[in-house]
Amino acid sequence: MFTIWRPKARLLAPAGWLNDPMSIYQTKNGSWHIGYQCSPHRVVWGNVSQCSASTDDFTYFNDYHSWENPITIPPTQLYDIRGVFDGSIIKDGWNGYPTLIYTSASFGTLGYSSHPPEKEGTETQSIAYTEDDGLTWTKLNFGANGNPVIYYWPEQHLTGFRDPYVFESQEFLAFYSNSSIEHKLPNNPGGIAPTGSKFLTLSGGIRADADPLNAGGRLFLYRQTHENNVLDWTYLGALITLPGASKSSSPWRGSSGFNFECGALASINEGGRNVEGLDGSNPHLNRSHRLDVFLTGTEGGRNATYMDSWPTWYALKYDYNHPDGNVKAKVEFSGVIDWGRSYAYVTFSGPENRQVLVGWCYEDDEQNVLSAQRGYSGAFTLFRDIFVKVIRNVLPGSPDLDEPNPNWTVKTEPDGSKSVITFGQKIAKEVISAYKKSSNVFKPPDRTIDIGVDVSDSEALSTNIVGFESQPKDKFYAISAQLDFHGSKSNLNDSVALERAQMVRGGFRVLGSDHEWTDVYYDPSTESLVISRGHSSLISSYGNSTEAGKLRLWPICDPVTNITSLESLNMTIVVDNSILEVYANEQAVITTRVYPWLLNSTSVSFFVQASDSWNATGRRFKKADDQQMLITNSTFLPHSVSFSHVELWDGLVNSWPNRPRDTSLPGTFSHNITSTLYDLWPDV
Repeated sequence: MFTIWRPKARLLAPAGWLNDPMSIYQTKNGSWHIGYQCSPHRVVWGNVSQCSASTDDFTYFNDYHSWENPITIPPTQLYDIRGVFDGSIIKDGWNGYPTLIYTSASFGTLGYSSHPPEKEGTETQSIAYTEDDGLTWTKLNFGANGNPVIYYWPEQHLTGFRDPYVFESQEFLAFYSNSSIEHKLPNNPGGIAPTGSKFLTLSGGIRADADPLNAGGRLFLYRQTHENNVLDWTYLGALITLPGASKSSSPWRGSSGFNFECGALASINEGGRNVEGLDGSNPHLNRSHRLDVFLTGTEGGRNATYMDSWPTWYALKYDYNHPDGNVKAKVEFSGVIDWGRSYAYVTFSGPENRQVLVGWCYEDDEQNVLSAQRGYSGAFTLFRDIFVKVIRNVLPGSPDLDEPNPNWTVKTEPDGSKSVITFGQKIAKEVISAYKKSSNVFKPPDRTIDIGVDVSDSEALSTNIVGFESQPKDKFYAISAQLDFHGSKSNLNDSVALERAQMVRGGFRVLGSDHEWTDVYYDPSTESLVISRGHSSLISSYGNSTEAGKLRLWPICDPVTNITSLESLNMTIVVDNSILEVYANEQAVITTRVYPWLLNSTSVSFFVQASDSWNATGRRFKKADDQQMLITNSTFLPHSVSFSHVELWDGLVNSWPNRPRDTSLPGTFSHNITSTLYDLWPDV
C-alpha cells in the first residue's frame, strides 16, 4: 500500500515518520538545507532524528546522504537520547560554521498536561555545527563549555521549554543599547549585561494546575551574552504572555491554548520580508502596511481535535516602555495560519526579500489503523510566501468593518478610502511555475452556473455538478479559478444589498467517481471556505469530518464608477494524491488529507449548491433551460456562481527525481535501546 496514497509533488521522507521542519538555511553554494524531524524505520512519533534534504527552488529535492539513510543528526547522547527536537540555524556560529541550536530531549515526561509534570532538564538546548554545509554535524562535548548550552528554566511550572528560534533585530538591539534605560535581568540581578547582536526565543507556557492565575503560553526572550559566542545566552523575560484558553475567542481566530510550540517572529510588508523591521535599521517608517507577527503552534485549545493544536499568527505591537526595561509584545489581532491538518510552521528569510513559510501536514489516521501498511506518515505543506495582505476600497460605513475580534485591522488611507489589513500567504512562485510548466494545462470556458433545480423545504440541499470537458489522468493536479457569487442583484448600491444568505455555494468537486468524491467550496452564507470529506474515501477508518475556515468577501466600492460589488474569490486547489491544499484570496488556507481508494476517483467538476440558510427559508429556484450558461456577455443570472480564468494543471511534478517511486523500508524500530534501557517508549 506504500504508493496508493503517497504524494509526489512536495517534500516528504523516503519512508517512516516525518514531522516538524527545522534548520532551514541557504548554504554557501546557494542551495537550501531543509531539515525535518524523522524516524525512517517507524511510522509513529518517537525519539526523532534530524533528516535533511537540499533544494534550489523549494520544488525539487534531493536527500542528504541517500534515500536509504537521510539522517544527518541522530539522538546519540544522554542529553538528547529522547530526540533531536526543533531548532534554528546561526549562519556564523561555532567557529564561524553554520550552527544548529536545537532542543535536546532527555528522560522524563513531556507535554503541557503530562502527569507527572515535566521537570527541569527534560528539555534543554544544545549545539551542533557543520563544516560541510549539512552533510555531517558535530555536537559539542557534554558539560561545561559544551552541551547543553541552555539548561535551566526561566520560570517555574513550565508546560514546555523548546524550539529555539534565533534572529537579529536592529530595533531590539537599539533599544537594549540605550544606556539611559535600566534593563533589569530576571532571575539574575546584578548580572553581566549582554552585548551580543543575536536574540533567541524559546516556546512554552505555565501549567494551569500549578499556577492557574498565570497559566498560558509564553515566548521567552534571550540575548546572546557575548558577540560571536553561541554558548552563553542571557534571559530577558517573557516577550509574549497570553492567558490560557481552552477554546477560541472568535470564529475568525484560533485559540492561544496553554502552551506555545515552534514560536518565531517576523516583520512583513506587502512585498514580503520587511527589511526595515527585524532585519533593518529604521523603526520610524510608516507602519500602516507593516505587520510584526508572531507565528506559533498552540496546544490545548481545540476541543481535543486536530491534535488539540492550532497553527496561529498574531499581529504584535512592541512595548519599549515596560517598567523592567525589557521589551514586551502586545497582540493587536490574530488569526489561523491553516485551518486544516497541519502544524509546526517554520518561517525563514527567503530570496528577493521574501519571507517563506512551511509546515507539517499530518495524517488523518488517528488510531494508526493503516499506518504500518502505508509505511510512512507525514509530509510538508507546500512552501509559501507570507506578506501583508491589503484589501483596498472597502465600502465605507459597511457593518462588516465592525466585526468583533476579527483577524484583520482597518486602516484609513491618505485619500480617505478604507483598507483591510491582514496576514497574507500564497504558494511560493517557484512551486507554481514548476507545476504549471510540467503539467498539461486545460482551460475550460468561462461559465455561470445556478443550482439548476427546484428547492423546497422538504428537499435536501440541491447540487449542480458539471464535469470538466477534459479530465485529469491521475490524482496529481491543481485547479486555479476566479469565482464570483451573485445574489438577486447584479451590483450592490449599499451594504444592505449584500444578501450573503441568498447566495449559493460555489467551488469544485475533486477526486470524484460514482462512489467517492470531495467537495471544495466557498459558502457566502457562513463566510467559510469548506472541504467536505464525507465521501472522500470508502475506507471508514480514515477521518472524514468537514474542514472549514473563515474568509470574508468584502463589498468593494469602485473609486471611478462608485459602483459597489462583492469581492471575487480567487482559489487555488492542489491535489497531491492524499493531500489536498486549498488557498483562497491569499488569506484562508486549508491543508487536509483525503484517501480515495478507487483508481478512478480522479475527476474534476464545477460545484454549485444551495446553502443551509437558503433551504431554511423555503425559497425556490426556477430551473434554468440549461443547467449551465456560458458567459458571452454581461447577462446576469441571479443566485448563481460565475467561474472565470479556470485552469486545470494535470500532472504536477515529481519532486524527487533521484528517488525511486517505492522507497519503502523494512519495518524495524529505531533506537530500541531507549525502549528497553531507558523506558522511554514501548515498541509500536
